Amino acid sequence: MDFSKRQIEIIEASKDLIGLKGIQYLTIRNLAKKMSFTQPSLYRHFKDKTEILKSVLLFYKDILSKGLITIINSDQSSLVKIESIIKFQFNHFQKNPAVIMVIFSETSFQYNSILSDVVAKIMKQKNKMLVGIIDDGKKKGEIRADISSEQLATIIMGSMRLTVLKWKLTDFNSDLTNEGKVLWNTIEKLIKK
Repeated sequence: MDFSKRQIEIIEASKDLIGLKGIQYLTIRNLAKKMSFTQPSLYRHFKDKTEILKSVLLFYKDILSKGLITIINSDQSSLVKIESIIKFQFNHFQKNPAVIMVIFSETSFQYNSILSDVVAKIMKQKNKMLVGIIDDGKKKGEIRADISSEQLATIIMGSMRLTVLKWKLTDFNSDLTNEGKVLWNTIEKLIKK
């Protein structure tokens, strides 16, 4: 999705507000104040708060997708690709912890079909990418074949999510990049053939 320069500024400011005090702190009033805008001027760029939140999700989805696609299209082994995905995502989150506040707000989106649909599509896309890497690794004899690719993807994605959630709940006070290395060592032992 293409965003204008001003829309990107609004998306970044929205992410920052959410990072400060959670999703409930993102209001048109607070956003306008942060950006020194009038509230009506925000509506020239986005029709409402839902569209802003959807754009925040899509903006960061695009950033992560570009990195993941580069990894997937590389000539690395399947195991190295999975390790690279974990490292890439954890490095990105370590540098942009406020993004976690948005990503982990999906329970706030559960009654909003627009936002919950975006979150579901993001998860489905990531799962599909990971299953593809695992399938390829099985064909090449790198990854164990006695567990379904879908289950292995669930284990990998779930453990990544739990690691990031624990980091978030400790107010980002640990080294997520290092925790990603430890997690990868365990995942590798579980999935390697």
